[in-house]
Amino acid sequence: MALAIRRREYDHHTEKVHAAGGTWVRDLMLGLNDGLVASFAVTSGVAGAFTTGNIAVMAGLAEMLGGAISMGLAAFISARSQIEFYLSEIAREHDEIEKFPDRERDEIREIYAAKGFTGNLLDDIVKHITGEPERWSNVMMREELGFNESSFESPIKSALMVGFAYLVGAAVPVGPYLFIEPAQGLIASAIITVLVLFAVGAIKTIITARRWWRSGLESMLTGIAAGAATYFAGRLFAAR
Repeated sequence: MALAIRRREYDHHTEKVHAAGGTWVRDLMLGLNDGLVASFAVTSGVAGAFTTGNIAVMAGLAEMLGGAISMGLAAFISARSQIEFYLSEIAREHDEIEKFPDRERDEIREIYAAKGFTGNLLDDIVKHITGEPERWSNVMMREELGFNESSFESPIKSALMVGFAYLVGAAVPVGPYLFIEPAQGLIASAIITVLVLFAVGAIKTIITARRWWRSGLESMLTGIAAGAATYFAGRLFAAR
């Protein structure tokens, strides 16, 4: 029985699972969390300063669109920059292998010697890796610089995921103001946003492996702090 349980755990705990979930879940959680917090902060501040629901709704909608575009473009640029840096580094590795093969071969030997390989086995590993330039440069990128080409996300896919998730997250605090007066809308918006933030923080543990309740509380407290700060700032503005 214990062996069967361990086997199921092993089947679940694989690199394939991490690779499949890590990138899109990361982008999804980033967009949702930022959209929730930013939109809640904006609408709370406006609701604290003005008494008409239309202003809070318009401010929230403007923040939704502007934030989604900004976050999407930032995700695109970030993902593209990673790929461009990787390509520049692998070109540099190719150049160094061509110009300084002995030095690069010694680096491969040092890397695998540090892993505990010795003697003929170490010689065979070095010979195999350095026998093909593409394999050689890929190993250098992975072992020396920590890069893995398969871990890069498509810039367009990342931008769309982050932007769409941001829109969804930012819509949550705005929704209540469409149907309720600002004073009551603020209360409803706060309750719904805090609950959703807790859920997002808990779900985030899929990739962080932290305690779900702790991650949920942290996300929730972040939103509360942002909303409270802008609300009181709005009240101060309205009192003038």
